[in-house]
Amino acid sequence: MIKFFRHIRHRLLAEGKIGKYLQYAIGEIILVVIGILNALQINNWHVDRQTQKKKAAYLHEIRSNLQQDSLQLLKVLRFNDNKTKLVEDMLSVFVDTLTNEERFQIFNKNANDFTYYEVFDPVRIAFNNMLSAESIALIDNSELREALSEYYNYPYLSGVQNRVAVINRRVVDEHYPKFFTKEFAANWIGITTNLPAVQDLDITTDKKLMSDLFGIKMILPIQNKLIADTQQRNRELMTLIHSDLEN
Repeated sequence: MIKFFRHIRHRLLAEGKIGKYLQYAIGEIILVVIGILNALQINNWHVDRQTQKKKAAYLHEIRSNLQQDSLQLLKVLRFNDNKTKLVEDMLSVFVDTLTNEERFQIFNKNANDFTYYEVFDPVRIAFNNMLSAESIALIDNSELREALSEYYNYPYLSGVQNRVAVINRRVVDEHYPKFFTKEFAANWIGITTNLPAVQDLDITTDKKLMSDLFGIKMILPIQNKLIADTQQRNRELMTLIHSDLEN
């Protein structure tokens, strides 16, 4: 097409038709500009398509991580429900009508399960990968970007969850040895020791043990509130991601 216009332009110039020559020259320039603009538009469309595909890939990975989080959050709540019952049972060693043998049986029954505790920390693999690649700007929805930042930057392992871990470890590290008796060593280790006998235990006046057990009982509902709030943020975040992927 451009060669055709160029041929006409040369003929008009040879015939001295300057006015028409200028019109055709301008027309040729316009065609070139239109061609360049079309090429840029196609290139921009291709770049945008690649950007959207990259963003979608990150969002799919983040959504998968959030689904894992959802299962872990539910696991913490279920664990804490059983842990609360366990703590209440352990607190019963302070009932003054019990014998030391009965107290030891309560400890012996619960000691292993009591060792464990659950805390929540999100799976950050996909989000961290996006940050490492400096691709957070791909999330052009400001509400979604802020929700992601709030969810993943929250200090989950500090505060109440750190307290859960600290008290639980203290009970195991500091108070469990108080239940180690001559009978315990004979039954579990198979040796004779000079440890106190069961009847010589003095647990009922141990205010520190009671305080720590009671502290765990009181802090678990606070942790459960954090977990429930996080479940809500998790659901809202997945809804935002679903909406963005659909659009």
